[in-house]
Amino acid sequence: MRNLIIITCMGLLLVSAVIQKDWPDLSKKEDLKALGTGKIVETDKCIITKIILEEVNDYSIVYIKNESQHDMAIDKISRIEFNETKWGPLKIEFENGKPRITLFE
Repeated sequence: MRNLIIITCMGLLLVSAVIQKDWPDLSKKEDLKALGTGKIVETDKCIITKIILEEVNDYSIVYIKNESQHDMAIDKISRIEFNETKWGPLKIEFENGKPRITLFE
C-alpha cells in the first residue's frame, strides 16, 4: 500500500511538471497571439475587456484595444484572463513583478 501511495505521488509530480512546460511563452509573439482575446482586471477592480496581448516586459505590458496600442504598468494589474486558448482557459498573475500562468476556473 505504501508503494502505491509513493508511485501515485511521483506520477502526479511528473504530470504537473510536464503540464507546466506546455504553457505559452510570453516572450514569443506567436504564443501571445495564440492567447486570443482576453480581459485585464486591474488592482482597483476596473476591467478592460476585448484586449489582445502584444508584449510582456519587465515592468509593463503592451496590449491592443480597439485597434490602438496601449501600455500598462504591471503593478496596476491584478490578473489577465483568457477564456479560450489552445492551452485551455488561462490567467496571468504578476507576483513580485514576474508573470505566473495558471488555469483559469
